[in-house]
Amino acid sequence: MGGNLVTALSCALSMYIVLRHSGDPLRVYMDLEAGRKRSGVEDIFISYHAKDDVQSTYAGALFHNGRNYHVSPYKNNDTLVYWSSSRCLSQRNILAHKLLSLLPHHSFGKCLNNVGGLDMALSFYPDCAGDTATQKWWDHLHCAMSHYKFVLAIENTMTESYVTEKLFYALDSGSVPIYFGAPNVWDFVPPHSIIDGTKFKSLEELASYVKSLANDPVAYAEYHAWRRCGVMANYVKTRALSLDTLPCRLCEAVSRKGGRNGRTK
Repeated sequence: MGGNLVTALSCALSMYIVLRHSGDPLRVYMDLEAGRKRSGVEDIFISYHAKDDVQSTYAGALFHNGRNYHVSPYKNNDTLVYWSSSRCLSQRNILAHKLLSLLPHHSFGKCLNNVGGLDMALSFYPDCAGDTATQKWWDHLHCAMSHYKFVLAIENTMTESYVTEKLFYALDSGSVPIYFGAPNVWDFVPPHSIIDGTKFKSLEELASYVKSLANDPVAYAEYHAWRRCGVMANYVKTRALSLDTLPCRLCEAVSRKGGRNGRTK
């Protein structure tokens, strides 16, 4: 009897939590992490995926707040690849180590660091100093990134539409991303702007391609041709759906549902 009573009370409580009456505020839940999951009680669900109620991409200015994003007009011709990661996930580290062992590179983060410590960005590139009184070591890394022809960008989870700031930082820095991540990444970026590492038969083949591209000014310039046209193609939509515009787009979604007087579940 006691068990049945607990079950009945739990069901009643769940119904109370889930039901929203007309006139109550709409409930909004956001999950931008890979493997997005609804809370189960929201009226509007925000995620990185276009199939959900409101989409929010990682492109845009909000992810740049508080960082020195000076872009260098010069590229390092000897050390080709920039890499920085401070969340040392085993699978990502293994992939990065294998590829970077084949290419001249600098690694500035906590993972696979080969520059002598976390504070070396300013030693390498004094123009990235910015406001050193308030900035942390990681605030200089995106400026440092702009000094390299290529930036290795590996998502922590490789799933559809999960394209994070790792890729957009590289594009905005004026470098060519070497990308491992979302299989539909071309839905989010300008044409011929990135190197999709998954399209090569081996990491050796990829490394050979990167080296040959670095030594071919015309072929390398083709990866930047889109910049002469400004934001274009799928990249227009990607930036338009960023966190920068989320408040207004959320208001539109609330309006479509009828606001407080909209339909309940």
